Amino acid sequence: MRRRGSGAAARLGNEGERATADYLIQRGYHILERNFRCRGGEVDLIALDGSTLVFIEVKMRRSLARGAPLEAVTPVKEARVRKAAQVYLAYSGQVFRQIRFDVVAVMKSGKNTDITHVKAAFASAS
Repeated sequence: MRRRGSGAAARLGNEGERATADYLIQRGYHILERNFRCRGGEVDLIALDGSTLVFIEVKMRRSLARGAPLEAVTPVKEARVRKAAQVYLAYSGQVFRQIRFDVVAVMKSGKNTDITHVKAAFASAS
């Protein structure tokens, strides 16, 4: 597994993932993994929402100069998340009846943080 770099983008991503994890925990999710990486893919957060296994992609922005956070989840990014999800499922050895892919957009402006949680952002793995 690879580690994320230490540059400004990595710090921003880590900040967004921490904010998202806190947000999800407050809503009853149980975080299983953070930054699960494998050859060909990665998942920012893996959590349980009740009995549903949720693979979560987090996108954070401080401005809209590079577009809205949700716009950054391209088909290529979706494919990488799916690939990592398949590896995680094989790695975990567990069987989950329900799987979901969510995207969380985090906008940070000064002291204000706005979180948008899109459940079932793309179809479940087949």
